[in-house]
Amino acid sequence: MLEQVAQGSAICFAPESMARYYARPDLSWVPLTDVEPLRVVLAWADGADTALVRGFARVVRELASEA
Repeated sequence: MLEQVAQGSAICFAPESMARYYARPDLSWVPLTDVEPLRVVLAWADGADTALVRGFARVVRELASEA
């Protein structure tokens, strides 16, 4: 995807963290300031409520509350 953006054949809407991680001299990262923040939801299938899933959900909630 980023190769297509660098070639000028595509654009990409991405989180700010992606701009830091994929810093390249052939890409320009422009902040969008006039849009609502993206909301992400964590969900899992009925019956998949395992200790691993509950632990992952707990970590996600903790990280989200720090943001």
